[in-house]
Amino acid sequence: MNKKYDVVIIGAGVNGVAIARALSLSGKKVLVVDKARVASGASSHSSRLIHGGLRYLENFEFSLVKESLHDQKYLLDNYPDLVKLHPFYLPISKDSKRPSWLIRVGLWLYGALAYHKDKPAEVDLAQFLKQFRAVKGEKLRTVFRYFDAKTDDALLTRTIAEEARNAGAEILENSDITSINVSETLITLQIGNDVVQTNALVNATGAWIDEVNQKFNLPSSYVIEKVSGIHLVIKGALAPEPLILETSTKRIFFIIPNEDTTIIGTTERSENARVDDIDVNDEDVEYLLQQSNAYLNTALTKADVQEVYVGTRPIIKSKRDVSKMSREYKLDLHGVGQNKILNIYGGKLTTFHSLAKKALAILD
Repeated sequence: MNKKYDVVIIGAGVNGVAIARALSLSGKKVLVVDKARVASGASSHSSRLIHGGLRYLENFEFSLVKESLHDQKYLLDNYPDLVKLHPFYLPISKDSKRPSWLIRVGLWLYGALAYHKDKPAEVDLAQFLKQFRAVKGEKLRTVFRYFDAKTDDALLTRTIAEEARNAGAEILENSDITSINVSETLITLQIGNDVVQTNALVNATGAWIDEVNQKFNLPSSYVIEKVSGIHLVIKGALAPEPLILETSTKRIFFIIPNEDTTIIGTTERSENARVDDIDVNDEDVEYLLQQSNAYLNTALTKADVQEVYVGTRPIIKSKRDVSKMSREYKLDLHGVGQNKILNIYGGKLTTFHSLAKKALAILD
């Protein structure tokens, strides 16, 4: 079989399928290829949040926060059954390394940039403790509330993939690309027994992007930092609404109820291994339990952990500490003869809509 497509996309994560949907709706003939299933990578191993990135304000990433909140509104409006707004509570401990005034300013700015009417506010500590009975009261100085959204990341990604299919895109799952040949006039891919040709190739493989570019000798302008983040799934709901908390080293983690379980995460560990070889690290499990227990009346142990999952985030490498590396994404375009090769570096679950629109503008 020898088929010609306007665009071939490698990777069926949320960014890959969102780009496929946008291109297909514009009339392009599109193929998406993934070695596994739709949403098998970070798109189903995330924190399951559709958020603007409150903590990004500390790094002055105002444009990313603004774009993320814009996309949050789009998802709230268009996928109300999948994306829902929730109050998030931000307890501030007496030994917090962030002053209350700084948090007030950050929350005010976050609320001003948001598109919904629910604005951040300080809440009564006694009322908070009545509602959040698992939380230690003697440790806290004050509590703030703001609003962000939650989702089922895998289901949202599969929904976008189905919309891409309905618009005409083909999605090949569990399909290995064995070779990619880039000539001056054509890009030819060998996929199993099939040969596929195109003049536009998109690498949307997320954390695998460097490995794919190296394997097939594709041009690129950046290198990623592979940052693993683990999440603990705890039996039972520890809180009625999400909690955003500060660790002893000023990092942020969360405790988020999810039906009859609680998700605790996440970690940030730089990884040198191949993405497929990255696994749960016992030190990270102990770290999350220790940080959580500093806030909880009843200490958690490994016996309370029902599941642990790990997702690997592709962050553009820089000289900064991993927790301060920019979460901005880059669309890296290369022209080879009559061909276009577009690398998708980074990209949050929240911002797939804006990212896909920018990719469409480049490839349309």
